[in-house]
Amino acid sequence: MSENVWRPMTNISHDCFGCGQHNHHGLKMRFFTDEQQVRSELVIPEHLRGWSNLAHGGVITTILDEVMGWAGIYLLNQFLLTRDIKVRFRLPVSIGEPVSVYGFIAEQNNDRQVVLAAELRNAKGQVAARSEGNFALFSPEKFATMNVLPAAELERMKGMFSSAQRDSVAAFQAARRAENALAESADS
Repeated sequence: MSENVWRPMTNISHDCFGCGQHNHHGLKMRFFTDEQQVRSELVIPEHLRGWSNLAHGGVITTILDEVMGWAGIYLLNQFLLTRDIKVRFRLPVSIGEPVSVYGFIAEQNNDRQVVLAAELRNAKGQVAARSEGNFALFSPEKFATMNVLPAAELERMKGMFSSAQRDSVAAFQAARRAENALAESADS
């Protein structure tokens, strides 16, 4: 995949099964972006096993869906819902071993839907599963009328948009420069 710099993304959904850091039964996925795609690295916990030492196929599908969703929200600055998803399992995935998953835009022909894709790679870098999904796109205003999320959570989710994250990083960097300048002037 890309050799670009990967920057951490802000997670705002604490209870989500895929990315919620407070969900004790979930995957606790954390995401990074190089502005072209979204990546997560994780170890699938034992309680999500299929049979023997293999990760459950439904869990692998969830991981792929989650990274595609984050890629779509972040890169397109729109909310989305999965319409359908197709997964191709290529290699077994063992629990307890690190995996990397990448999500990206495969095709967008209009402003109402997008095709997103993802790859899950095992610790050897081999593609163990691929997915492609059709996602319905929604503006924040349209999403608000659907009553999918409470208004406060909807506003927090806008923080996942790439422009909002870039603005947040720029504000952080400006504050850091101001602190450093102030510290340098105090030392002089």
